[in-house]
Amino acid sequence: MSETDTPDAGPDRSSAVAAFQRRRPGATIHLQQDRGAAWMARFFGAIVVALVAALFFGRFARSESVRGYVSAASGLTRLDARAAGIVQAIDVRQGDRVARGQRLMQIQVRDQTTGGVSTVTANLRSLRERKANLQRDRERLITFLDATKGDRSETELNVANVTRAFDEQERALKEGLRQQEEMVARVQTYMNQGYATRESLNGQRRIALDYARQIAELRARRAELKQSTAERLTGQRTTATEKAAQLAATENELSAIEAQLTGYSALERLDIVSPVDGEVAGLFVEPGASVSADQILAIVGDSGAEPVIVLEVPARAIGLAKVGQDVVIKYDAFPFKTFGIAHGTITQIAGTPLRAPAVAMADAGEAVFDPTSLTRQSTYRIDVRPDARTIRAYGVDEPIRVGSTLSADIVVEKRRLIDWMLDPIRAMRGRG
Repeated sequence: MSETDTPDAGPDRSSAVAAFQRRRPGATIHLQQDRGAAWMARFFGAIVVALVAALFFGRFARSESVRGYVSAASGLTRLDARAAGIVQAIDVRQGDRVARGQRLMQIQVRDQTTGGVSTVTANLRSLRERKANLQRDRERLITFLDATKGDRSETELNVANVTRAFDEQERALKEGLRQQEEMVARVQTYMNQGYATRESLNGQRRIALDYARQIAELRARRAELKQSTAERLTGQRTTATEKAAQLAATENELSAIEAQLTGYSALERLDIVSPVDGEVAGLFVEPGASVSADQILAIVGDSGAEPVIVLEVPARAIGLAKVGQDVVIKYDAFPFKTFGIAHGTITQIAGTPLRAPAVAMADAGEAVFDPTSLTRQSTYRIDVRPDARTIRAYGVDEPIRVGSTLSADIVVEKRRLIDWMLDPIRAMRGRG
């Protein structure tokens, strides 16, 4: 039996073999994998994939908040202020029945001043002074025309009397001439018979010639009187025509001044009257409130009609609005943080603006559009049909009252997220 086969050498040999294997260059080494790092890599990879997919397939929507009010599908009329001013008085209350032409309220129009002097007051003073002067001129002209008419009538009467006297005198002279001519004929006969002399015949002939001369002079005087009377009457008529034209011009100017005075009175106070018979469905101002031009003051009509929401939308928000699009509604009477939001559907979009662009009194880029303020942008009307005529408040369905105000959110832009992120780069490239 060899030395290596001895049983006592077994443990030592195993230890040596193990040590030798550890020292061998070609020995196999087993490594343990870190599973936490692998799962972390997979997680971040999934996030990257999701982000990329969201950028390419996700959509970005931007909404615009606009103001509006509840109207009716038919039977309501909106009353706007035609000028800026202060609400002097309100004669009705919401829900009152009113007749056509009945005054609802009165607006004290703001007075413009120049150098601290009221423009309206100065113009009114000037117009009243001019009116007083014209009224005095009119009275003088009327008095003159009445006097001229009397003079003309008196002249015509005097001429008629003189003409009648001339006619009677001419008839008498003609009768005398006829008789004298008969006398001449008889004397001529007597002279031929030898009973009268030539001198007697010539005397009778001279008398006949004197009658004829008087008749001729009378006719000349009558013709002269007729001519002078015609000239005088023509002068009087010409003067009367000129004065009548001056009177007509004066009365026309007085009428124009009266119209201007009425206009200035309207500038001082503006009466808002009901255009139809109906019910005051909405009052949007109070006594003493300041109003601007085109601001909504009241709504008159049938408050029981089907409600429709009227939005006044600036041009910047009208581009992507479509009929059938959903609109988020927030009623002022029911704060959405407490009672939630409502929904509606766009039913009609006006093709022409309600108001043309005007000089802005506020920042045109503000997020919320106020329809009572002036803006640089045109405004368009959009009609929205609410999904419900009531809103749930403390367990009770409260009706949406016609005339109540609200705000609405309209989607004005829809784009991919990747396009939205790349816009600054594209803009910089375009400027370069």
